[in-house]
Amino acid sequence: MSEAEKCYHCSNSVPASINLHVTVGGEDYAVCCRGCQAVANLIHNDGLQQFYRFRDKRLEAPEPISSLDRSKYALYDRDDVLSSIATQPTSSGKRSLSLSLEGITCAACVWLVEQFVRKLPGVDEFWVNLSNHRATLTWNQDATPLSDVLLQLQSIGFRGYPFSETKEEQRLADEQKSMLVRLGIAGIGMMQNMMLAVPMYFGLLQDTPEYVDLFRFISLIVAMPVILYSARPFFSAALRDIRLRHLTMDVPVSLAIGGAFAASVWITFRGGPEVYFDSVCMFTFFLLLGRYLESRARMSAAQSNARLKQKAPQFVDLLPNQGTQNDQIDQSRAQLTPLRDIRVGDLILFKAGDLIPVDGEIVQGESSVNEAALTGEFMPRPRCIGDAVLSGSVNIDNALVVRVTALDQDSHLSTINRLVERALQERPQLSAMADKVASYFVAGVLLTAAIVGFIWWRIDPSHAFAITLSVLVVTCPCALSLATPTALTTATTALRQSGLIITRGHALETLARASRVVFDKTGTLTQGELSLVKIDNRSSFSDTELLALAGSLEWDNPHPIAKTFQDYAQGPAEQIRNHTGLGVEGTHGGSNYRLGSLKFATQNLPLSQNVTPENYQTVALADDKQLLALFYLTDSLRPSAKEALRQLQQEQGLRTAILSGDSSAAVETIASELAVTDIEKSCSPEGKLERVKQWQREGDTVVMVGDGVNDVPVMAGAHLAVAMNNATDLTQVRADAVILNGDLRTFAFGVKKARDAYRIIRQNLSWAVCYNLLALPLAAAGYVPPYAAAIGMSVSSLIVVLNALRLSGVQKP
Repeated sequence: MSEAEKCYHCSNSVPASINLHVTVGGEDYAVCCRGCQAVANLIHNDGLQQFYRFRDKRLEAPEPISSLDRSKYALYDRDDVLSSIATQPTSSGKRSLSLSLEGITCAACVWLVEQFVRKLPGVDEFWVNLSNHRATLTWNQDATPLSDVLLQLQSIGFRGYPFSETKEEQRLADEQKSMLVRLGIAGIGMMQNMMLAVPMYFGLLQDTPEYVDLFRFISLIVAMPVILYSARPFFSAALRDIRLRHLTMDVPVSLAIGGAFAASVWITFRGGPEVYFDSVCMFTFFLLLGRYLESRARMSAAQSNARLKQKAPQFVDLLPNQGTQNDQIDQSRAQLTPLRDIRVGDLILFKAGDLIPVDGEIVQGESSVNEAALTGEFMPRPRCIGDAVLSGSVNIDNALVVRVTALDQDSHLSTINRLVERALQERPQLSAMADKVASYFVAGVLLTAAIVGFIWWRIDPSHAFAITLSVLVVTCPCALSLATPTALTTATTALRQSGLIITRGHALETLARASRVVFDKTGTLTQGELSLVKIDNRSSFSDTELLALAGSLEWDNPHPIAKTFQDYAQGPAEQIRNHTGLGVEGTHGGSNYRLGSLKFATQNLPLSQNVTPENYQTVALADDKQLLALFYLTDSLRPSAKEALRQLQQEQGLRTAILSGDSSAAVETIASELAVTDIEKSCSPEGKLERVKQWQREGDTVVMVGDGVNDVPVMAGAHLAVAMNNATDLTQVRADAVILNGDLRTFAFGVKKARDAYRIIRQNLSWAVCYNLLALPLAAAGYVPPYAAAIGMSVSSLIVVLNALRLSGVQKP
């Protein structure tokens, strides 16, 4: 395709049916749509045509501004809304806020947007960050309303919407920004000092001592910002730790940096063999680099939790004063309303493509909903009237009317985020042990450095300080301190993105040590919904008539068996009576019918019935004269169960067991299909708990996977409790982990990830210990100069962090 067939503005292909042009410098150029034509003319009219010279990526063709867009933007001008997203106005009437921008692809886009917005009346500042596509706007609302700013942005092909960070995100973002500045200053100081140190290391200035003094003074000046600003967090932390009588890596780090700098200053003014400004800067730079990488892992975890909240719409279509029945809801009466004004019980219209920001129940419409962000399951799931929708899911196909059941902090998404945060805050045993070891290690380092310094002072005082400094630097326990938290944070985040949330700090550690997994049957290995397998028709009725009759008897019965028949009912039976634990009885067409167990249904019949036992749940239907039909029901296996059990048994080498309260032969059938040999049926909650305790006494680390309230006692007694997504709230709250997507393969993936995490932690700890055992004798013997010690320590820390980041892979669908 020739260049002439590409759009002048967005560089996309121009359809043959389009004949639109813009005139630039007296020449006509083709454009693909009226949007691109308008934007190109706008850019040229404002003298911003340089944009086309420097852009380096294809742009999206601008979307037309609809009346709905204008209505949404206008709501941002409301005082209450503006106050919640922007700062309070200054004495000159100026406000500031952060915007997220869509459509930014390159530096030229940033230049265009900045130049364009800054020309608007009342706009004081407008800066765009290309890396995160966010902008900072300072403007006067009276001169140019925020809605106009957003409309102007959209008019040139970019969408903007207010951005608000969570407190945790804000704290981590500020921390990262500060660390980057400190890292940059330390890096500049390191490079400059190395340039000054090289001539002195190679003796190039030995004949000109005045230049040596000059270079040392310049090195001192260059190192000052590094000491006063970049290294300040180490000094602050060391003082805090000393006051608390708790030794951490900051103590030897501060001693090394502060001591080397003080000695170098002394030597600079009073004379001496060498200064260590280059080592000070290098040590500080690499220490900060390791912490920055570790901080990035924590930032990734926080962003993963909060990303959905940022995408949640600020406004929704409220359906006020509507009836509760499907035919009483008029979607055309939807009113665009700020999300903050929504209350529990309100009806909201979600169009196809909308992200759902609340929990609710569908009261009108059928659609499919993508819950990938919550569960890791990428395939949309069908939803209809009566089904629940969760905050964070996306409506895919058709419009849905949803009654709000939970908002904001009470929503499912917020609950998940709180559970993940709780898990990250709790310290597993291995992490606590590593910290304790690091504390003793620091004490050993300080003692060793003092002994080495004393010995070398007696042997050769001129080398005592440099060797002591090398010992302090090379044995810094940075790698030991970073090994565990970085790996745990990365693994927990990856599991969260795959659909398994860890809610307790010990969960990963226990999962890695697990030797036996115990499953509940119904709702865990099976889907928890009975389905009809076959009908043994012993009457003159057709199968359809029998099912309709059964459905009429079970008309509004909440029992799980009743739901199997209710879809076939055409109306309720009369005089329905429920016999708890037996079945249901009622009148239809003047005849009396019984539906339930064979014994219950046929108790009034004169003769016993000839029934062959089947491995299914059996439901009998009879009238006063004869047995009419036998319905055989089954609860089918979860599609993921076979593969998950195979992975656990064959790849992970775990023993598996089924403890079920079900007394039917279906337990054996399911166990046979899953190759599970340890099974017990008709188990009471107490019986399940006693069996688990017996396995624990035999030395097993037991993981219990269940879903019902009756599983709570045994889950509390197991080493680790894992709840399914369909588990009751009580079960999920008590669980140490929750399988959000209902896919048992996610649990198997979690076992593998936990084992990988602890394998990597052991690798990191082993590496840190071996490195120190090797480096310490060399440094103590005087074979490691301070700058080489700084490089060695830094490489050791970076290896640990990068090794931990290998855990970031998520489960493949």
